[in-house]
Amino acid sequence: MSKIKIILTVFILFLLILLPKTALADSFQDGIKAYEASNYKYAESCFRKAFQSDQNNDIIKYYLAITFVQNKNTANAKLLYKNIIATSSNPEVINLSKKGLALLGDSASSYSKVTKAILNVNTMGNVLIIDNVNVNDAAKVKFIFDTGASYTTISTELANKLKISTSNAPSIKIMTGSGYINAPKITLKKIEINGLTAYNVAALVADLPMHTSGTAGDLAGLLGLSFMKDFKVTVDRPKNQIILEKN
Repeated sequence: MSKIKIILTVFILFLLILLPKTALADSFQDGIKAYEASNYKYAESCFRKAFQSDQNNDIIKYYLAITFVQNKNTANAKLLYKNIIATSSNPEVINLSKKGLALLGDSASSYSKVTKAILNVNTMGNVLIIDNVNVNDAAKVKFIFDTGASYTTISTELANKLKISTSNAPSIKIMTGSGYINAPKITLKKIEINGLTAYNVAALVADLPMHTSGTAGDLAGLLGLSFMKDFKVTVDRPKNQIILEKN
């Protein structure tokens, strides 16, 4: 048995001991069996389900990444490998992810781990606005930085631009200026600001009043706690700066 297989076998046994006997554990076990049987499409669906239940689990991330590779989805595989390298404290999984990234032609050595960003922000009254927020490597837009919002939100227009479907998305009831609405909950693969990156950010598709009135411009929505949870956040209002540091 190869060294990589031995490492993964140990990780799997350890993970299955820790996981409760729930749909998460069942999905992960089913994914392992499907992967070993070369049924990669079904394995991906199982690992996706497990990942949705525990998005901080590096072993699930890694197995989803290598399944993406088998299913020729190299873009998403690279994102997960980079996410593990940037956020994991497990040296073995980091090393495996670097090797996987290299096999996909992306040099892990050139992937710099940015852990702190100082953002100069614009103000509109008491509202802080961040420019040049890169979403899914597909759009650079502005966001309102809102420490009081549980979720990050994006406009319907941006969701359409990113080709995000909300047809089967679960909905969350939220309060807006116009009353309560049911907003589809989706996952943004990547949000990057000044080289500092958050992956797999839970977000809602919900238009702000300025979107419905047509005055939003390139303001995409709100950056809420679902984005900020991985960072230490310092707001320096006299300097109009926000400092984000990886926890």
